[in-house]
Amino acid sequence: MKKKIKILGIFILTIFFIIIYKSNVKAASATISASKTSISLGETVTITTTINGASWDISISGAISTNYADTTDDAENATKSFTASFKPTSTGTYTINLSGNVTDSTASVATPVSDKVTINVSQASSGSSSSGSSSSGGSTSNNETTSKESSNANLSNLGIRPNDFSGFTPGTTTYNVTVPEDVESVEVYATAQDSSATVSGTGTKTLEYGANALSVTVTAENGTTKTYTINVTREETEQEEEEQPEENTEVKNGLSNITIGDLELTPSFATDVYEYTVKYIGEDTSLDIQAVATDPSYTVEILGNEELKEGENIITILVSDEEGNNVATYQLTVNKSLIDEEALAREEEEKQQQEQRKMFMIVGGIIVLILIIIIVIIIKRRRSRTYAEEFSGVPFAGINNQENYDDNDDGNDNQVDNYDNNYLDEQSTALQEENDNRIQTQENNDTLEFDDNTEQSEKERAKREFLNGYNIDNDSEGYKEEKVRRGRKKGKRFK
Repeated sequence: MKKKIKILGIFILTIFFIIIYKSNVKAASATISASKTSISLGETVTITTTINGASWDISISGAISTNYADTTDDAENATKSFTASFKPTSTGTYTINLSGNVTDSTASVATPVSDKVTINVSQASSGSSSSGSSSSGGSTSNNETTSKESSNANLSNLGIRPNDFSGFTPGTTTYNVTVPEDVESVEVYATAQDSSATVSGTGTKTLEYGANALSVTVTAENGTTKTYTINVTREETEQEEEEQPEENTEVKNGLSNITIGDLELTPSFATDVYEYTVKYIGEDTSLDIQAVATDPSYTVEILGNEELKEGENIITILVSDEEGNNVATYQLTVNKSLIDEEALAREEEEKQQQEQRKMFMIVGGIIVLILIIIIVIIIKRRRSRTYAEEFSGVPFAGINNQENYDDNDDGNDNQVDNYDNNYLDEQSTALQEENDNRIQTQENNDTLEFDDNTEQSEKERAKREFLNGYNIDNDSEGYKEEKVRRGRKKGKRFK
């Protein structure tokens, strides 16, 4: 019995360890690698991003910039790989960073991940540019350049934030814009048409009162340069205007409100706040944007609100006055996803909690059932032992010890045998008479009905069955032979 209980305990502990191990498994991860980490100028490197999880939102920044956001079809863990090409335009050391979140199918929250890869770029060797002279009569030159470098030094877009201007074209290199006197700095942004070209002069620029010339230089792959100039005039405050109350109002020009359906802007809208973030979940490729200008005469133009892709999208809202001068520029960063990752995480957490509760209930039920079985077995064994001792007249606990005698007691065997034989003859005669009397009593009381619902009737029936079986199944020789064994035991006991 103790061995069985020990085995059951080990089984129950094993189940608990399996549950604890399963609840602590985390497989979410993301790494970034390069096909080469040391290259010559002009070579192209393949950047590979490997993700393991059920859903992810990964950003790649540094020498290249991209975003990977998706989820598996069955919301289970899977390994995905994404590649991007990187061709440096100058020598040096380039770092590409990975950051974001990956959600495991069994985890309740997203796991932050980060990684990076560094690429060293050196000057290409020119010692092996020729391949030897051609055979006789050949006049083809081997010194011609095998690949032509790009000379494209144009920009695809250019502007400032806030108070952007409109009407940009790659062929126009000079632009003029006026900003209010309270605008102390602007951010210059620009993007080259050719990915191999480099752009300098972007970023945050501090403005002085009056004219400010901001230059952006584009350097093509072959070294060609082109400079774009933005002349920003910051308005000055005159003392005469300060004395006029109507000119000192705090009214801001631009938009009085922006609404995008039932989506929430972050931060909350204010006329003098020009950058917002919006989270959109769905499959629409454009949003219903309602932009209201502070002046009915202003013109509102919305750019980038088409073909929205999954991930990060930039929407620009330009506000211009009647003369076409830019009044304000607002930027909306729309993070689009096909599924609600937060709701999915909550569902996964609830599902995991339900599975754990179910498992604990099953284990608890098994433990209770095992305890009930053990209790029932113990009770049955005790009852069987009690009945055997009551109806046989012999203590059950010692019935199997009849032949445990010491073989070295040969000197006393004859005396014990004589005593046992006389004792057994007397006991045999007394038992036979008692059995005859009981049998006669049973025959005279055949008509007696026993009540099956009382404990006394059960005992009487068990006694009758025991006595009848004993009287029929045991002949006189077998009875006497067995009593000889018991007599020897009792003879030693009375010695």
